[in-house]
Amino acid sequence: MRSKFKWIFTLLVALSMQFSFAQEKTVTGVVTDGGMSLPGANVVVKGTKNGASADLDGKFSIKAKAGDVLIVSFQGYETKSVTVGAANNYRVVLNEAAKVLEAVVVQGYRTVSKKLAVTSAATVNSKTIENRPNANAINTLQGQLAGVNITASTGQPGSKSTVIIRGLGTITGNSDPLYVIDGFPSNSDNFRSINPNDIATVDVLKDASAISEYGSRGSNGVIVIKTKKGSYGEAKTTFRYSTQFGISELQKPKYSYATSRELLKIEQGYGSGLGATLTDAQIDAFGVQTDWVDYFFRQGTSVSHNFSIENNSKNVNSFTSVGYFDQQGVLETTGLKRFTIRNNVNGKSANEKFKYSVNTAIGHSKNNEATNLGGGAINRNYVLGAYISAPYISPSTYQNPAQLFDLYNTDGTLLYTPLMLIDKLKTYNNLTEETRLNVSAEASYKVFKDLTARIRTSGELLSNRFFQSEHPNSFNALLFEPQVGYKGFEDINQRREFTFNNLYQIEYNKTFGKHTVNFVASSEYNQSRLNTNNFRQRGLNPDTFVPNTGAGYLADTSANDFYVPVVSASQLRVDLISYFASLDYDFNKKYGVVGSYRRDASSRFLGKTNQSKSFWSFGARWNLEEENFVKSLNIFDVLKLRGSTGTVGNQRIVDGTVFAGVIPPGFADIYSIGNNAYNGGQGYNIAFGYPDLRWETTKQYNIGLDFELFKSRLRGAFDIYNRNTYDLFLSEPISPAVGALSITKNSNANITNKGVELNIAYDVIKNSNVTLTLRANGSKNKNVVDGIKTNNGQIFAGTAPSYLTQNGGTIEEPYVYPYIGVNPANGNLLFEDINGNPTETPTTADRRASGKNYIPVYQGGFGFDFDYKGFFVSTTFTYAFDVWRFDFDLQNLYDPSNIGTFNVTDDLLNAWTPTNTNTQVPALKAANYAAADDSDRFLRDASYIRLRNVQLGYKIPKRFIEKTFFKDVTLNVQGENLFNITKWRGFDPESDRNADVYQYPTPRIITLGLDLKF
Repeated sequence: MRSKFKWIFTLLVALSMQFSFAQEKTVTGVVTDGGMSLPGANVVVKGTKNGASADLDGKFSIKAKAGDVLIVSFQGYETKSVTVGAANNYRVVLNEAAKVLEAVVVQGYRTVSKKLAVTSAATVNSKTIENRPNANAINTLQGQLAGVNITASTGQPGSKSTVIIRGLGTITGNSDPLYVIDGFPSNSDNFRSINPNDIATVDVLKDASAISEYGSRGSNGVIVIKTKKGSYGEAKTTFRYSTQFGISELQKPKYSYATSRELLKIEQGYGSGLGATLTDAQIDAFGVQTDWVDYFFRQGTSVSHNFSIENNSKNVNSFTSVGYFDQQGVLETTGLKRFTIRNNVNGKSANEKFKYSVNTAIGHSKNNEATNLGGGAINRNYVLGAYISAPYISPSTYQNPAQLFDLYNTDGTLLYTPLMLIDKLKTYNNLTEETRLNVSAEASYKVFKDLTARIRTSGELLSNRFFQSEHPNSFNALLFEPQVGYKGFEDINQRREFTFNNLYQIEYNKTFGKHTVNFVASSEYNQSRLNTNNFRQRGLNPDTFVPNTGAGYLADTSANDFYVPVVSASQLRVDLISYFASLDYDFNKKYGVVGSYRRDASSRFLGKTNQSKSFWSFGARWNLEEENFVKSLNIFDVLKLRGSTGTVGNQRIVDGTVFAGVIPPGFADIYSIGNNAYNGGQGYNIAFGYPDLRWETTKQYNIGLDFELFKSRLRGAFDIYNRNTYDLFLSEPISPAVGALSITKNSNANITNKGVELNIAYDVIKNSNVTLTLRANGSKNKNVVDGIKTNNGQIFAGTAPSYLTQNGGTIEEPYVYPYIGVNPANGNLLFEDINGNPTETPTTADRRASGKNYIPVYQGGFGFDFDYKGFFVSTTFTYAFDVWRFDFDLQNLYDPSNIGTFNVTDDLLNAWTPTNTNTQVPALKAANYAAADDSDRFLRDASYIRLRNVQLGYKIPKRFIEKTFFKDVTLNVQGENLFNITKWRGFDPESDRNADVYQYPTPRIITLGLDLKF
């Protein structure tokens, strides 16, 4: 009986336990990665819609029963399953997916795991790029990449960046890197029609193993851009909308300008201009003080809207985006509007043997640019007018073009330049419209277990239409009227560029035991074609003319052929056929070697011998962290020694677009008919070619060390490189008797760039509440030219000042004599002759190479990232040291010949006089001012440290939005170009020029943004 009751009691207890387990209860917990909480982590009960999200501290609360399985997931981490038991609280630790899947980097035409890469590459991800207020995505990379010098040399919205990777390796050839967008080697180098928010990653390839597979196009480095796409996995659709509003304002120079009264006083002492006609009392009472900078510049605004949809599923995913961007320039009449659409589709078969992708992007932009900057015609340069126009001229003086024309004829000088520019604002129009269509498709099929066949076809159609018009009643139309009745003009230039790429690949990948072999054989065809149609109508009817419509064109008459439109057209084509292969061998993820070989044939050269060129590379790595003697140290997570050597080529004979130097071809003599050659008759023009013209070639080596210490809290890479470019394209002198002075050919000259690079980051704090990461990168590059045989090993360029490229020196060093001050005895300028003695009359023999250059020796960036419970701050500083340029803006302010016509610096009030001899400002009528043109008087140190970007933001906690349809809500404010620390007194110390004069200043931009995910 007792045993029977015991059995019944046991059954009741079991039933009660079963009943209690079946009851739903509140389960709580925290999700971390072992050291840091994961706010926003997803927690769902498997097989139900019951779910929750972790808050800022990673805590979650969910209804579940004993025996239920909780699925815990977080982006970038492995998903984990937890079975609910008797306990009510759980701690879930997720592992980073990146550690399982391994981070990948670009190596040639393919990606490999970071652990197995032998390359020197730098990567910037979408977090750095997206929602930055830069029309050009490349500008956003400034300060992020060691050894990559990026300069936004103008503030015009949509302008092109200049990118120099590991030093300048050519003298007259093109130095642009190759841009590869979603596998498509693009000739385009202007990103004004590409939405930066669509970019997922940017990889900059620098060493031989990374770039030699690109052969003839990789000599200046390769920038690989990958756009965003969906992912395979659980079926899910994610929407994202981001918007920004920004304000742009002018960065002001450090020059000291004369006020109206100061300028009149200077003119009075000099005896020229309005001041020379006024008494001291009249000058003291003068009341006009015009701020021409405020007149021509403005506070610009910008707005952007971006909406994207990401669809994920087991076998197909897609990313679709729509973007709109509108940025006003800080200079009147300038700005950029852009509309973009992108759709990226990826798919695979159920057995994963067949994979495909189709990427399509359309961008349309409208760009109003300021013309004639950097010098140009004085009466057309707004920046010049804003900064050196006489402040005692009032805008109200301007009435109409005819009245201004009379003022100019009466005065006979350029005093009324600001009024001429007011007239240009009213009577001149221009617009560049660009439509870009990119389509790339790729398909691969795994023929056998270890053998994959792949084909990629890509095309880009770039259509560009530019128009500019000058009204027939404008001041400039009156000024340049060649004969009575002909006034005004309109240009319409259309450009259509098509680039096509076709790639076939066979890839063999086999692992046997501890050995892995990857072999890829490829063939590639690239074609670039350009069609241009240019049209100018001379003569416009002021009563019926409407810009950019064709209305108001005057018809030709028998008495006046000036009204006949001037037209021109051209068609250019460049072809490249390539065959290449690469072999990658790995032993136990400890040792690896990589080799590649490529054969290129280019239409730029003549004959089989010169058209084709072979390029190669070899690289190796040693993963020291896999060695027992390193493991025993218990410090290093990654310690990899790597090295590579190889060759790449350059086929772009002259600087400019990819079509520059195609017509006339560099290898052929071209004759054309020239009018008015002799006594008004016809003759022949000749452009001599060099039949033996061939590739510039760069051979380089790189040795690097990658390291991660203390559970990857300290990480970085150090590289040493040497690049030598030979067979340089140079213009060499020939006898004038043959009808030309020079011919472009391959020379004996060579250029060597040697340098070191360092990237480093350190997580100072990393826990569940706070993260603080410090990061920095830097590089040093030494540029040396050698092997020049002509003209005693010297190449001169420019006049007053001249630039010298010579054996043992760098490219284009200023060739000047030193300026040493003012002669207190007479106020003349003093210079140093070749023997080190002071002189007032220097000669050409006194000039010498300055040893300075406009390309920085040292450059890089640094900053920090800070996050505390959803609040985040990020900064990026950029710097460049040992860089020198001529400041011609400053020279103009000190030029006495401008007195009476333009504004000057108030320093001229302290000019030398017989009673003011202790001064650094020469006498206004010094006898040897012209000698300063060949001196270093205005050669200035343009080194700088700039706060390039700072972001402050707040990610709203999940608990505040859990009852809404939003997944993430982030607010942020950021600033670009906030301040500079520099000796440079001009608008902007950052430039890609060896001299600056009246360029478009780079603005300071403040933006407020909102980012929503749902």
